[in-house]
Amino acid sequence: MPVFAGIAAAATLLLARAVAQTTPVREGRLTDPAPDLPRGAYLPPNWLVDDQFLRWPYPPGDAPYTDLDGFRIKALVNEVTAISRRSRADGNQYWGRIAGTPYERMTNEWTAAQFRRIGLDEVRIQEFDLPPQWFPTSWEIAASGGGTTTPIATAFPLFNSVGTAGTLNLEPVWIGMGTAADFAGRDVTGKAVVLYGFPNPGGRGNTALTLGAVRRADEAGAAAVLLILGFPGNVMNEPQAGGTAAPAKVPVFLLGDQDGRTIRGMIERRQSPTLRIRLAVETRTGLKTANVWGVLPGATDENIAVMAHADSFFEGAMDNASGMATVVALAEHYAKLPKAQRRRTMTFFTTTAHHSPSGEQAGVRWVHNHMQAMFAKTALLINAEHTAQVATYLVGDAFITSNQVSARRWYVGGSDRLRDIVLKTFRDYGIALYSRPEGRPGGELGQVFTDAPSFHIIDHTVYHTDMDTLAAVPAYGLEQSARAFARIVDQVNGVEIRDLRGGPVNASR
Repeated sequence: MPVFAGIAAAATLLLARAVAQTTPVREGRLTDPAPDLPRGAYLPPNWLVDDQFLRWPYPPGDAPYTDLDGFRIKALVNEVTAISRRSRADGNQYWGRIAGTPYERMTNEWTAAQFRRIGLDEVRIQEFDLPPQWFPTSWEIAASGGGTTTPIATAFPLFNSVGTAGTLNLEPVWIGMGTAADFAGRDVTGKAVVLYGFPNPGGRGNTALTLGAVRRADEAGAAAVLLILGFPGNVMNEPQAGGTAAPAKVPVFLLGDQDGRTIRGMIERRQSPTLRIRLAVETRTGLKTANVWGVLPGATDENIAVMAHADSFFEGAMDNASGMATVVALAEHYAKLPKAQRRRTMTFFTTTAHHSPSGEQAGVRWVHNHMQAMFAKTALLINAEHTAQVATYLVGDAFITSNQVSARRWYVGGSDRLRDIVLKTFRDYGIALYSRPEGRPGGELGQVFTDAPSFHIIDHTVYHTDMDTLAAVPAYGLEQSARAFARIVDQVNGVEIRDLRGGPVNASR
């Protein structure tokens, strides 16, 4: 490499590292002294900088993948999450890269621009009509009692919640976890039911939803339901329970733990609290969404497909800016190779409306319904979704981060040979996995896993919360995943398609 080119490359890498470590969340070090606080006091998470993370030595033969640098990939994550932050800065309470919004369009344009920069062929933004979409436009909750009024800053409406007719002034009633026993003998008619929903942990799988607490409150005549996320801190979250039906006939909100404790404290101190609740929602029609495509021609018309969903709630750094950045990094890596060295054509695409109703003719469902000719010649489908996250733990009343990358959920669909390639590569690259695979893949792969030999790894602890920021996505984990994906692609390119198929691929759903 010429000297000046080497200096420029080094400067670019240093800039990428600086950008990747720019985050609105406090970052710390392993040597930070513990504050002098009483046992059991809440401590905010200590998100570590990237150079604090444990690094697994790469296996022999990794040299071709050195351009898949984690700091470069994290810089791409930062560019994607900047679009979400702009959504919030523009005054949207319902913020993120949400399907049908200008910020989703910016995301798609960013992806297409990256594909063109890399030199992919057939780059296109493929638009779809969205079905009617639920949109909360503004809301507020404030708790008054004992002569004080406290805004409930983390209040966020549950997906598809109904709105209020103006402003409600309601008495809150504490119902614990909202089990049948908690409701027994309690009169909640016309009141705001306040209860805990415990995650696992994270924004999804909230016990108040899965164990029927919202339904019980609704049937008991509550006028509103407030679900407190049951882990330390004051986290804004959106479980997005799924479907298109309203979760109840009354407004339903999510709250962070500290805001929930504020309400509970007023009740415990017998301050006769009142909750002022307002939620304006509307149904928007005529919205557009889009998938983005790019093709890297190979020596044959057989195919390797790499996909990631693009939309998110909040910043969505792990979910799924990490996957989008991984797709771009892989596209750039393979575009540097001569066409003759790429046995198979590679198709890179992002899908949307992952978190919003899309119907059968948009997003990944359109891909499943209309791309069977491509899938018939596809040797491997990689879903890049939640590709790296800091390992986190609940310890007492603290949410503890660490200096290692989290273990991932995983799935491989295809032959035993494909499974052996994928799992050995993950082990060689130090990618920690859950002890058993998903029976059926979650995430975006769940819509297309029967169409071609496929795999993914997927993290999920902080997703669907405003904790899903750049600090939660370690550069080393991004690098680890991207290099392992590339190694798998290269090994799969030495195997015939017929020897990769098997398992649930092309099985009936």
